Amino acid sequence: MNYANFPLDKRMPLPSADAEKGEDFIDIERLLGMAARQVKVVAVCAVIGLFLGVIYLQTTPKQYMSVASVLIDEGLNKVVDDISAASVTMQTDAALLSQIEIINSARLASVVVDKLKLDQNQDFMNPPQSALAKGIGFLRGVIGYFRSNSADEIPGMENVDAATREAMKKEASHDYAVLKLQNEVQAQRNGRSYVIAIGYQSPNPALATAITKAYSDAYLADQLNASFDATERAAVWLQGRLAELRESSQKASMAVETFRAEHGLSANSDGQLMSDKQLADLNAQLIVAQADTARASARYQQYKAIVDSGSDNAFNDSAIASDQPASSVITTLKTRYLTIAKRLQDVSANYGADHPQAVALAKEKADVSAQIFGELKQLTENYRNEYEVAQTRETALRQKIADAAGKSSIDNQSQVKLRDLNQQATALTTLYQTFLSRYEEASQQQSFPVGKVRIISDATMPLSAAGPRTSKVLALFLVLGVLLGAGFGGLNEFNERFFRTGDDIRDRVGLKFLGYLPTIGG
Repeated sequence: MNYANFPLDKRMPLPSADAEKGEDFIDIERLLGMAARQVKVVAVCAVIGLFLGVIYLQTTPKQYMSVASVLIDEGLNKVVDDISAASVTMQTDAALLSQIEIINSARLASVVVDKLKLDQNQDFMNPPQSALAKGIGFLRGVIGYFRSNSADEIPGMENVDAATREAMKKEASHDYAVLKLQNEVQAQRNGRSYVIAIGYQSPNPALATAITKAYSDAYLADQLNASFDATERAAVWLQGRLAELRESSQKASMAVETFRAEHGLSANSDGQLMSDKQLADLNAQLIVAQADTARASARYQQYKAIVDSGSDNAFNDSAIASDQPASSVITTLKTRYLTIAKRLQDVSANYGADHPQAVALAKEKADVSAQIFGELKQLTENYRNEYEVAQTRETALRQKIADAAGKSSIDNQSQVKLRDLNQQATALTTLYQTFLSRYEEASQQQSFPVGKVRIISDATMPLSAAGPRTSKVLALFLVLGVLLGAGFGGLNEFNERFFRTGDDIRDRVGLKFLGYLPTIGG
């Protein structure tokens, strides 16, 4: 049986929104019916979308992508690091992002524009565009024309002569080329590596290759120039500091020698002050003098005691004197004394003590004893003199030590200042030598600057187009066509004024459904 569409009288009351809100469920069957009724609309829109996609592909010029890869290589400048004490840190994510910003900088883009004269290259300045891009550009041009008095006039050039106007136009064209190149060049990091890919896309594959190669070369040259400039600035700064340090070091050394001369702080080869050495020598001499004084005093007291005991004990005490090196006379007298004493004993025993010979021997014995006592007194006097000399020498040494100690104390106080001056001079000399070494290293490095970048994949001529991709474009336009068709179908469903089923009459009008009528008149 055929279902007929019955137009509704616009004066018939429609069900209220509150009645429709009572349906709190989705009617799948109804949705499928709507989809079945609008499938032709969706299909037509999908076909139109595919047709538009084909037109877009036919009117859009193919784009060719050329890519070069550069490596931020920390080990490349090892030959420089061997002579440079500057610390080298591994490139972090932030450092790599900084390198990408350098690639995208206006300065690098300007170098490439100047090298390839891109501001005079029509393939770069005005590349072929798709119909869609031309339409958008036309609309922008119209809007821009109505916004300004003249579409081609540069502001501020009304009162400028022709030569200046031409120069300003060239400068504006150059700036536009730089800005365009900045926006179109692509630089990105490959994963988590230290490799940065530099790419450029153009309808002209030769131009894309030339720009990519020029960009990678310009970036490599920029890194070398940056290394050279940094080394040159460091060398200039070091040279200035070296002159200051040389002068400061010389002044410090001169101050040390002047202070040493003013205070008499002469030193031996071991760095010991002469006053300290002299004091040490005097102390050693004092120890010897004290020992000599003690020895002379003991000897003098011993002989003085012998003399004080009188001449009666002279012979008995002469045994002590005979042990001394200077007592040869006493020894001779003692021998003579013993000989006389023995003869006296023999004569007295044979002839009696009153015998004239015994009396003569007794007198001779007394004379020899007196001579021994006289020698002892002479030795005592000599030893007293030696004792006094030793005592005088010891006293003199003590005075010298006191004087030397005072001078040494003063010298030690001056030595503190001298040591401070010496430390300053040594520190300045060491610093000067360090800076001199760094300056020599910087001068050597300046003669062969080595960057941290190398090209690991040079730009090559692309053999196939990078875009537009036929499958992706057609799929996109197909999806857009289907969505557009679904939109039109939805509008048809919600704007129609017909009853299509008996349920529509019962639900929306509230009347009984009597039945369907066949389509009349073909």
